[in-house]
Amino acid sequence: MENSKMLHVGVQNSEYQYKQSANTLFRFMPELKFLIEAIEKMQLFPRYVEESVEYLGIRYGGEPIRKILLPMLCFCDINLHRLPAHVEGNGRDDSGYGKYGIGLEKEWCEEKGLQPITYLNENSESKRLLQTALNRSFELEYNGNLDPSIEEYLDCIITQLALSKPLKGTMKKGETEIFKNFHDEKEWRYLPNLSDTTMPSFKNDVLDPELQNSIMNNDLSDSLKTTPGAPLTLTMEAVKYIFVHTIEDRNKMLEVLKNKFDIDEALLLASKIIVYNQIVKDW
Repeated sequence: MENSKMLHVGVQNSEYQYKQSANTLFRFMPELKFLIEAIEKMQLFPRYVEESVEYLGIRYGGEPIRKILLPMLCFCDINLHRLPAHVEGNGRDDSGYGKYGIGLEKEWCEEKGLQPITYLNENSESKRLLQTALNRSFELEYNGNLDPSIEEYLDCIITQLALSKPLKGTMKKGETEIFKNFHDEKEWRYLPNLSDTTMPSFKNDVLDPELQNSIMNNDLSDSLKTTPGAPLTLTMEAVKYIFVHTIEDRNKMLEVLKNKFDIDEALLLASKIIVYNQIVKDW
């Protein structure tokens, strides 16, 4: 091959960096205690998330599936100066995701299998094909005609469902539902592999009418903390930023680091702390 046709390794590495999106994936949360737990254990814990799938028009046994429950960790791929809209919401019905968070090296996230989700235009062929595949699979399963040899194909379809969202729609926020432009979130997801566990990887409101029971869902999510292979285990190098809301929060986090880690690790993590209320003024 001619030299002009070859891509030098050094050039390839420099071109790998993202230019129009972040080189960090961010996960924000509403309370300091959740961030402290993650840092103390150096793990992020998936939870069962309720998703509206009415836009897909899927059915099981003739009954429309409106809600599903999936285990996941959600991250956003948003540059630092655009984070306030994600963190703080619109100041009305949407209060945002919280001012406590963690930023992880995107390349490390890729190595751990995190995946950007697909945003489906409800009028697109992609949406129609996913709808058809799901309805056909559920029909076969409901009628007892699902050949065990193609169960992996059903797993593939469910995984695609777990990695899909409409361009815009509603999401549950506490006890209410709010409207969101999902595409603006540039979401990536970590889906834990639960195939060797007794934990469900997919639930829907037709087979499980108690799907919206928040107490049950919290108990189910809490079980993922001790499920082998479910948590996303962090490394010191993977953590790029630790966001806290206020100076007081920073002092609490520093105390946690001092008590939990050796001096070198504590200093390394302390150097990554950002006080949101301070830095937001300069974005």
